[in-house]
Amino acid sequence: MRLLLAACLVMGGCVLLEPPTKTPETAAPLGQAADKISVGKSTKADVRAALGQAVVVDFESGYEVWVYTEHAREKAPPPATELVLLFDPSGTLTKKRIR
Repeated sequence: MRLLLAACLVMGGCVLLEPPTKTPETAAPLGQAADKISVGKSTKADVRAALGQAVVVDFESGYEVWVYTEHAREKAPPPATELVLLFDPSGTLTKKRIR
């Protein structure tokens, strides 16, 4: 029991030490940010500079999917907007979609 409690405390502390990410209040809306990147031209570095850190899903084939989520600022919980980007193994943006 003590081991479980200690593990929870350590993991909770790691969350507190996580570096800050862009928040919807400071970041450009995803639709505007998506216009700054180009399929077939933008690289991972270009996208990271324009949009910041993303949730990244790696595939064994070398492809990566990056997901950016923007939540509404109102108190009612409308669905979040997501920008989903697909990078090929060379690091070039191959597809983008706003959902």
